[in-house]
Amino acid sequence: MLSRQRGLQLEAFGSILIVTVMLADRFLFTLQDGFVLTAAIASAVFLTIGIRVVKRADEQAQQEAEKQQSSHHP
Repeated sequence: MLSRQRGLQLEAFGSILIVTVMLADRFLFTLQDGFVLTAAIASAVFLTIGIRVVKRADEQAQQEAEKQQSSHHP
């Protein structure tokens, strides 16, 4: 299972990748369309996975906090 930290890293990587693709597409018109499309899809996948991992980690942390609160208050 991926950690929250890993999810944040995936989000950051996806964001950096998509910005790089946008800048490269803007300034380097000789790039092949297939490369730009593949990189855009890859960045979307990294962002989606990262967001899901962070969300799941936050939900688990919240559940743990609720369990601890309920065990302290019988």
